Amino acid sequence: MYRRLARSLQVPAQLRRAVPLSRGYTSRAPRIFAKDLAAMAVPLARQVQEIVHPSQHTQLKKTRAVAQSTAGGDQDLGHALATEAQRQHAETHARLQRLYTETQAGGAQLTRDEYTAFLEGFNETRDMHSSVSVLRDMRAGGAQPGAAQYSMVLKLAADSGYAPAVYEVGEEMRAAGVADEPRNLDAFYNSLLRSLARSGQIEHAYAVYAEMRERKVAAQGVGCAGLVAGLAQIGEIALALDVLRAALAQGTAFGADTYAALLHGAGRCMHHEGYALGYEQLTRVFGMQLPEGDYLAGLDVAARAGDVALAGDIVQRVRAHGLPLDEKHFEPLLAAVVATGQWARAFRVLNMMRGSGFGTTPATLRVVTRQLTVAADVAERAADEAFAALQENQPELAAAADSVTLDAMVAGLARSGCVEAAASRLDSWYAALGALRTASSYAAVLEGCVHRRNKTVAEQLLARLLDVDALAPTQRVYDAMVRVTLVQPNYEDAFVYLEAMKAHGMVPPWRTMAAMVRRCARVRDVRAQTLLREMRKLGLVVTPALADYAQA
Repeated sequence: MYRRLARSLQVPAQLRRAVPLSRGYTSRAPRIFAKDLAAMAVPLARQVQEIVHPSQHTQLKKTRAVAQSTAGGDQDLGHALATEAQRQHAETHARLQRLYTETQAGGAQLTRDEYTAFLEGFNETRDMHSSVSVLRDMRAGGAQPGAAQYSMVLKLAADSGYAPAVYEVGEEMRAAGVADEPRNLDAFYNSLLRSLARSGQIEHAYAVYAEMRERKVAAQGVGCAGLVAGLAQIGEIALALDVLRAALAQGTAFGADTYAALLHGAGRCMHHEGYALGYEQLTRVFGMQLPEGDYLAGLDVAARAGDVALAGDIVQRVRAHGLPLDEKHFEPLLAAVVATGQWARAFRVLNMMRGSGFGTTPATLRVVTRQLTVAADVAERAADEAFAALQENQPELAAAADSVTLDAMVAGLARSGCVEAAASRLDSWYAALGALRTASSYAAVLEGCVHRRNKTVAEQLLARLLDVDALAPTQRVYDAMVRVTLVQPNYEDAFVYLEAMKAHGMVPPWRTMAAMVRRCARVRDVRAQTLLREMRKLGLVVTPALADYAQA
């Protein structure tokens, strides 16, 4: 009789075995003992709570055991505690799952509070699938879930990034007739938005966001932050800014991670507005020091947009943070001021670069050359404006007002097609600044003659180089003369300049030799084969395509 009573009260088996039965019990004793057993029966909801939230004494006891086991050993205490926490979490989940399985197998009819206790337990152990299963059993068992139960499962599914579970819970809410209540509708949409953003389904997340705006459902901060970061990651910076501004207008605050994602995405896409917003928030609001790579990306963005203020602020922050400055930091700033036509400021940046020991490489000077390579009808005016800014500020630009800078300027003018004007500036500009013309100065204009196929001006420049300035031609000079004569109907002079180059111990560039081979091959000139042999002799690579072209 006692064992049947104990089983009916769900007394644990070990307790049933611990109490001995004797034939000496009176008829009244079992009734008294049954009363005591009823008081000892633990409610199911409390059992769940004891599994999920053990007493502080139990937790402290386990912590002391871990500390004693690592005392005097090589194992780190923090690592041991973390391992023990993971083990306890797995054990808690297994016990909770076993209790729920046994309860369901026993055919017991659970109350709404007991189902809620299991939902809270699986929420603590982060078991989303079990939570959805409990919610499904809850409805099947006649215990209608409420807003609290639905919200609990929705939050867990959203945090897990499992959108199908959110959809399933939404269908459960619709079937229960509570889906259209504003509070539940808000919870469903925001959970769906958060889960889609976490799982990387950004296109679907943005579609849900658009539907939320149509239905006047406010998007919460966590979902918006995930959507902004996801849109920035896939390069949709304009959409990310739209979501961000709409959320800011509603009073939503975002953390540094959201703005960092926006900055990284905008930097990759060269999106000026997105980068500027992320940069301002991270540096001025959150006071963060960015990695050097983010600064470099910002300099490129500022250079493309011509944002001098942004580029200048980045350079100042790089210097303030003690990072070594070199050409890769200053070149975008130079490009930004040059693109806006601020020549005086551009030359000050160039002067500062020269003072730091760099700023004379072709990559830096090409920034100036490209800006002056414009349409021929405005090229002279643009070049004269740049020179006027340089001449006006010459006293404070001692390092920048030199022949290297002037070479870049006349090169841009010559590449615009104004080779006669560029040739005349070799006299006026250099004399005005007291700079010496070099062979590189002539080569800069000669390369413009190559682009314009102007052999006449090229020969005049070569004569001035040899007779007036008494300079020795460099490889660039000879190479330009070979190429400008090679495109003429009579290209015999190209071989003259080629032999002069070799006579001075210079190796012709591969590009020039290949151009001569192709030119001879087009008119069936037998010297094409001679040039191929000469290339092999000089150590230049003869590609199969070039050899086949010469044979054709």
